[in-house]
Amino acid sequence: MTPVSTRLDGLQAGRAVAAVMVVLYHLTVYFLPEHYYGGAKVGPGLFRMGYAGVEFFFVLSGFIMVFVHLRDFGVPDRAPRFLEKRIVRIYPIYWVIYGLLTLAYFAVPSAGPENARDPIAILTSALLWPMPELPVLSVAWSLQYEMLFYLVFTLLVLNLRIGAVVFVLWTLACVWASMARFDSYPFNFLLSFYNPLFAFGILAALSFRRLDLPRARWVLLVGALAFFAVGISELLALVDWSKAVRTWCYGIGACLAVMGLAAGAIQPPKWLSFLGDASYSIYLVHIPAISFAGIVLVKLGAPWGLPPLGMMAVMTIYAVAAGAIVHLFVEKPLFSMLSRRRAPVPGGA
Repeated sequence: MTPVSTRLDGLQAGRAVAAVMVVLYHLTVYFLPEHYYGGAKVGPGLFRMGYAGVEFFFVLSGFIMVFVHLRDFGVPDRAPRFLEKRIVRIYPIYWVIYGLLTLAYFAVPSAGPENARDPIAILTSALLWPMPELPVLSVAWSLQYEMLFYLVFTLLVLNLRIGAVVFVLWTLACVWASMARFDSYPFNFLLSFYNPLFAFGILAALSFRRLDLPRARWVLLVGALAFFAVGISELLALVDWSKAVRTWCYGIGACLAVMGLAAGAIQPPKWLSFLGDASYSIYLVHIPAISFAGIVLVKLGAPWGLPPLGMMAVMTIYAVAAGAIVHLFVEKPLFSMLSRRRAPVPGGA
């Protein structure tokens, strides 16, 4: 049997890759064309599928919840503790980054989105309360889905049978609403096509133990190929994807990849596992960090003759390093301080 630490290292490596994908996506679509190259195409088109890192995160989240909390199912006394762990994991470092960002937007209003000056938007963004528009820290939209999933998942802890029925019905309702194009708020959030991705992760958590090492490697390979094939087919306009079907196809590939990683298909280098540990901070920090650097570098006359790929490499390393520093010196100490009175959660869950 593959040691738990090896399984978690593999999953953390997948988390690191997903975080870098999101960084590359935002650099490609939003930052480098605007700041440096006047709208010119930046880097290989493959980077434009980097948004799918979020899809991978959602599948991995479903997996981790079952992997860590399987023994809590049907034990209602553990529900408050479960929610406490989720709150401690998500909110404190988010509030630090979000608070600093909001203060920066107050100091320089022109640098922020319009809703950064709306008290209601500021409050709802702080609470991760879903609204029709994006939160002030735009990447926090995915955290709103995470919190919804945690609330539904809590039902499994309170009562396994009732929780399982509700979860299955919720997932099916999300599929139905997505196919029926139920686009009005709040139904497009509560019944979003993103929500079934958590079910893919749960399926992976319930299935991966059946894999031996050779099968795990094949499952990882097939899953990774399927995952990237969806993005490539979209980039090359080979398939006219609807957002819902595209998202679920990403979910299938991610489900298989997570199963293979969890079964020990790879033993990643320590630095990659570390970036997986830091992935939440990287995700939260990269847009403010890149925005700040972009403003400074433009004033300094960047890109100093660097080709698009060169500047992309520099900015990616910078954004990942910024997130890693925040993880080491803010997120990790803060999380440790707030969770001293309980056992640590494996895999940074």
